[in-house]
Amino acid sequence: MLDDYVQQWSAIQSVRAADMAFDDVFMTYFSLTGEADELDVEGYLAGLVVLPTVERNLIAHAINELLDHTGSTADGAHYSDEDTTCASGYRDYLRTLTLSPDGYDFRAPPVGDHSTSTPAGTGPDTSFDSARGDEENADLDEAEFRRCEALHETGLLETGAEERFDRITRQAREHFGVSSASIALITRDRQVIKSVVGPIGQDLPREVALCARTIEKNRTLVIPDASADPGWRDHPLVAAGPRIRFYAGHPLCTAGGWRIGTLCLIDDRPRIFTEDDERMLRRFTAQVQLELWV
Repeated sequence: MLDDYVQQWSAIQSVRAADMAFDDVFMTYFSLTGEADELDVEGYLAGLVVLPTVERNLIAHAINELLDHTGSTADGAHYSDEDTTCASGYRDYLRTLTLSPDGYDFRAPPVGDHSTSTPAGTGPDTSFDSARGDEENADLDEAEFRRCEALHETGLLETGAEERFDRITRQAREHFGVSSASIALITRDRQVIKSVVGPIGQDLPREVALCARTIEKNRTLVIPDASADPGWRDHPLVAAGPRIRFYAGHPLCTAGGWRIGTLCLIDDRPRIFTEDDERMLRRFTAQVQLELWV
């Protein structure tokens, strides 16, 4: 069985490499009797939602049908297992996956992509000489410039509070029963609150903001009890200030894949956050992203 994260990564890379329109992917998937709705499929192809195996395979098949129809030479999307791959008829489209799952990252550019963003490391050796270090730092600076440029292009920093976002943060706070829910945008040096419901949530220097840590990776960051976590208990927002105990946040991405902010939950009491809770937070995040993209 192929790891579900790697299968999702493969689908996202195929769509990006072939520059497929989402509507074409969804309609082809729907014609194959896919049962996930449009929001779920879009969230899946943004790296936000993990779908059941059947639906992942149908999305992969839809992508491969489109590659076949258009004559694209992009790598195909992988299926979950060998039997499904053999039955699909698209085995020859699939490049052998040789990296470990830790070597895959939704930020990684697809084959043939000429962006200057830097893919995740593909092996355990993280040593580098000074010349390589300078090159990587330059790539990171360029990537941060492009990320901030993508944020400014959304216009969100100039429009203040908006009911379309406040509605989602209200729903998230009520669903999870936390003291605060917020949407934060991360500029080069600050956290800017776009929407907040509850007492905790304010503009902050970037180096202090928990949400700035959240956008570093394409995953949900969960801190069940910050006061008991050696990595967080001395943080100024935990040891002083609002005395945050629980935090859960997921990155918000532009349509181009740049992580520009988060949807986060905060409480002044420790909490247990289950896999179902993480899945639901990603669903709320997908709703925010659809507002961003539309």
